[in-house]
Amino acid sequence: MLDEITDCAVSGWLQDVFLKDEEYQKLGEEEKKAAVECYRRLPEEYHNVVEQLMDCHNSCCGKLIDLAYKQGMIDCAQLLKELKIK
Repeated sequence: MLDEITDCAVSGWLQDVFLKDEEYQKLGEEEKKAAVECYRRLPEEYHNVVEQLMDCHNSCCGKLIDLAYKQGMIDCAQLLKELKIK
């Protein structure tokens, strides 16, 4: 059940947070520029390899965010339990 709750939160609430964060937006723009420059400089036969690398990297980052968020929820629940807050 925790997985379903956090999946909803990660895909919904956090996306809203990311979209409103100026630093995140700036980093996203820098990433786009770097990707365009990378593809421009690389021979076309390497494009698929770079895309596979980026897909793997993005999956790892997504999993990291998911794990960190879930652990934060677990830690928060544990803290509330220890403080006897219901």
